[in-house]
Amino acid sequence: MKTRRGAPHDALVRATFSQTEHAAGILRAVLPRAIAARVDFSTLALCPGSFVDRVLQSRHTDLLFSVKLASRDALVYFLFEHQSSVEVLMALRLLLYVARIWERHLRAHPKAHLVPPIVPVVLHHSEHGWSASTTLEGLLDADEETLKALGEHTVRMRFVLDDISKVQDRTLRGRAMTALGRLVLFCLRHGREPDELMRRLRRWRDVVAEVRRAPHGREALELVWQYILAAHARRRPEDVTARLLEAAGEEAKEEVMTAADMLREEGRKEGEQRGERKILLKQLHARFGDLPGFVVARIDAAEPKQIERWAMRVLTAPTLDEVLGKT
Repeated sequence: MKTRRGAPHDALVRATFSQTEHAAGILRAVLPRAIAARVDFSTLALCPGSFVDRVLQSRHTDLLFSVKLASRDALVYFLFEHQSSVEVLMALRLLLYVARIWERHLRAHPKAHLVPPIVPVVLHHSEHGWSASTTLEGLLDADEETLKALGEHTVRMRFVLDDISKVQDRTLRGRAMTALGRLVLFCLRHGREPDELMRRLRRWRDVVAEVRRAPHGREALELVWQYILAAHARRRPEDVTARLLEAAGEEAKEEVMTAADMLREEGRKEGEQRGERKILLKQLHARFGDLPGFVVARIDAAEPKQIERWAMRVLTAPTLDEVLGKT
């Protein structure tokens, strides 16, 4: 599984909530009752694609779902914000993402005269919790009377916020979600406090056991253990693995050891890829001089196979454009 974009949060969120049974659980828990009552969760389906700006992909993970809302087509846009600070302009950023989704819909349905409603949902955790506006009008530089006068003549939107920054463990455990969904929220909730996460994990052994009994439960737990091991990246791997085994219990030994091996292999591959990017940048600089910032960013975001193709072209291509394609 690719984890480079927003690892380890991105991998954990995508692997869990891209599965509709887990996504349905969190949406049932956070959507306003009036909306949830109209949703046919049996029709929930993941849509391909991401709408997040490339420069923000290390901070935001997004998933788009189609669903029937009162028997009509609708979309739910789920965005997880994995950064330590609050995105003050989140409502505006979501509006841009929603517009992109509608644009894609219209390209796919050029004869459409209506567009499906989109419900934006933000999952957030940070040290101090959410402190910015959840509405678009809350970002407008206008006094209350002016906003009232503008009324329907300005864009209005409120996103659904699930702020787990200060949620108690017992509240997360009590959510009507799948066991894996609850365990993942617990891990995300304490991910910035790795020692606290490890200390509290022992109390979640019953939930871990429930995940293990589910179909593909062991594979899911391996990803959870990878997340926890990665959260302790600055510690000695042997010490962290031993602590995790103690906290998770003997039943988790095989899963934890597999997760540790996978994490080491992932680290080795990422190290190799960083080296290949560095060499390519040096080759490009030697042939074409100082490189524009957007070229460096493009190389940094490229997949390994693309890096390999560019590395072959740099030997013979006469211009930078011909190495990378039009930039």
